[in-house]
Amino acid sequence: MISSDTRSPRQILQEVFGYPSFRMDQEAIIDRTLNNQDSLIIMPTGGGKSLTYQIPAIIQPGLTLVISPLIALMNDQVQSLTELGVAAAAPNSASESGETQRVRQQIENDSLKLLYLSPERAVSDRFLDFISGKQVALIAIDEAHCVSIWGNDFRPVYGQLTKLLRLFPEVPVLALTATADRATREDISNQLELENAQTFISSFERENIYLEVRPALDRVRQINQFLKLRPGQSGIIYCLSRKGTESLSAKLQGMGYSCAYYHARMQREQRHEVQRKFINDETQIICATIAFGMGIDKSNIRWVIHYNLPKNVESYYQEIGRAGRDGDPAHTLLFGGYGDIMTYRQMFEAGQADPNFQKVQLAKLNRMWEFVQATNCRTNFILNYFGEHRIEPCQHCDNCRKPPVQSDGTVIAQKALSAQLRLKQQVGIGTLVDVLRGSRRADIMRAGYHRIKTFGAGASISRFQWMQYITQLIDRGLLEIDYTKNSRLMVTPLGREVIKGQQQVKLTVPREWSEQKSINRKKVSRTSLFREELSEALSKTRRVLADKHGISPFHIFNDESVAAMTETNPLFKDDFQEISGVTAIKWDRYGADFVQAIRAYCLNQHHRRQVPGLSLVQTLQLRDKGLPVKEIAQLRELQISTIYSHLADLYRKDEDIGLSDLITADEVRAIRDAWIKSGRKMDINSVAEFLLKPMALGKIKVCLAVFEKEGKQ
Repeated sequence: MISSDTRSPRQILQEVFGYPSFRMDQEAIIDRTLNNQDSLIIMPTGGGKSLTYQIPAIIQPGLTLVISPLIALMNDQVQSLTELGVAAAAPNSASESGETQRVRQQIENDSLKLLYLSPERAVSDRFLDFISGKQVALIAIDEAHCVSIWGNDFRPVYGQLTKLLRLFPEVPVLALTATADRATREDISNQLELENAQTFISSFERENIYLEVRPALDRVRQINQFLKLRPGQSGIIYCLSRKGTESLSAKLQGMGYSCAYYHARMQREQRHEVQRKFINDETQIICATIAFGMGIDKSNIRWVIHYNLPKNVESYYQEIGRAGRDGDPAHTLLFGGYGDIMTYRQMFEAGQADPNFQKVQLAKLNRMWEFVQATNCRTNFILNYFGEHRIEPCQHCDNCRKPPVQSDGTVIAQKALSAQLRLKQQVGIGTLVDVLRGSRRADIMRAGYHRIKTFGAGASISRFQWMQYITQLIDRGLLEIDYTKNSRLMVTPLGREVIKGQQQVKLTVPREWSEQKSINRKKVSRTSLFREELSEALSKTRRVLADKHGISPFHIFNDESVAAMTETNPLFKDDFQEISGVTAIKWDRYGADFVQAIRAYCLNQHHRRQVPGLSLVQTLQLRDKGLPVKEIAQLRELQISTIYSHLADLYRKDEDIGLSDLITADEVRAIRDAWIKSGRKMDINSVAEFLLKPMALGKIKVCLAVFEKEGKQ
């Protein structure tokens, strides 16, 4: 039977999870939960929401219920907790009946700490009958925005969770989400009937993530250019349709990229395999619908691209939050196309949803388009959207780094609008641009478009720039797309006023997106090569261990821990255990393998002449072969006293050096007596003065190491 844990939250954070300190509001939330109070937690993706209920779950007696719609997240967290020695389970519809029965038995025996459930299972009559009367310590509701019609992913089943909550009126409730505006936050509290809940809103700013928006023009070429500058980096490209994921993936594969697609229509086994390969770094790029990435704990995603426009700011910010979770720099790129706006509007209007829900979704879609069109700091736009108000620019978005330049575009607009009228509004964007540039394409000549007055009137402007200008004219309401007639462009009444000179038009000067100047051609230092190769060696060790144990590599050690190992290259247990994320359980399971990998690399590399502690390793390897001190000194061409110093240091580091042939029991007694007479000084010469007969200083060194260790124990 699992009872309460007497350790403090901070002790559990360090000893179970291996983190040195809490982040953001984690500690305050945990304290509130342990005081039996409800909380609403708004914390960005990667901010550590899960610890706010996992730590109280470990401390308190009884079972913690975690409600989530994300099977991938639940399975990932259960696997991670199991590796840390915490009893957790996540039965689902695909679970074997025996597995489900085993979990039920654990609950009956009070031997399970956390139970992860889908909302559908949590509100089922069968589960409610089973859990009623059990000792439940805490209920955590993840993705809590799903309960609100104002949220970005409204799910009616979330509204039924009150059936579960009312069974345990005295149990604290944690409602958690990564994104929720003011209206959504208020609705969450009301719908879940939270009692005097305190709302914790952590800063939404992700300073390591660069935000960039580009027009949706020639996207595949732009993506190819983007990827060439980021070889080997993991990333996700979000597409609107299943067909889009498959098509883009095929194109990128044809360019030589390691790429796969992912969408909900794939077989479950296929989706699982794609996800597994991406998590294990076997696949570099995933082209996916929004179904991918939810709950996946992969910290080294370096970039996220939105091939299509997200339907709201919440979805956008949640999806880009999957990049840079390790805190290292990450890049996000959004292609903003007005065509996506029309697609979404058609989807909303064709749906059977409640009219109020449709109205909310259209309003949020308009805000997303305003984000695309923003000319000021994009981060501040998002912060203000979520109620975190700030004026100072972020300096990690495109508008801060490269402020857009606006100029009088009235003449350019008049040329385009006039040409479209002369073309009888029968053509789309591409043909209009070609006519403005004076293209003598066969179909243009056949149609007689070369005879209109404005043919070639914009020849001095590049095709890329014209495409952006036309897009801006659509955005400003001077042109509209008639999707019922092959996407022809129609001049609006406002556009006709511009032609007549009754309105002035400001246009943003188009940017040419060439990142070639960003390529770093500096010579790579020896230290950088050392760390890069050591990182590869440790990543290989991690993959081998993950395959052996049937778990994700990130559940062995995350990228942050591996990066710390490459920085400090710990060669011994005591140094290795100082690494963030290395707990006692993880040391017992994997520590020795990683230390051996670090030693093997350091002994065979040619980049650094001096690696602290490596000389001790070389002595230890010879000692492990059973060689005496004198022979080790000869082989290493060092003084015998130096080898004794090595052995003393190795003993302090808990290495098995074998004492029996180094010093006899009588010698130990003699040195101990002298050490006591010296006032227990850890100084060789001071101890030697009190010896009745001379003794090799090396033996004294070893004995002092033994006494020092005894004192610590």
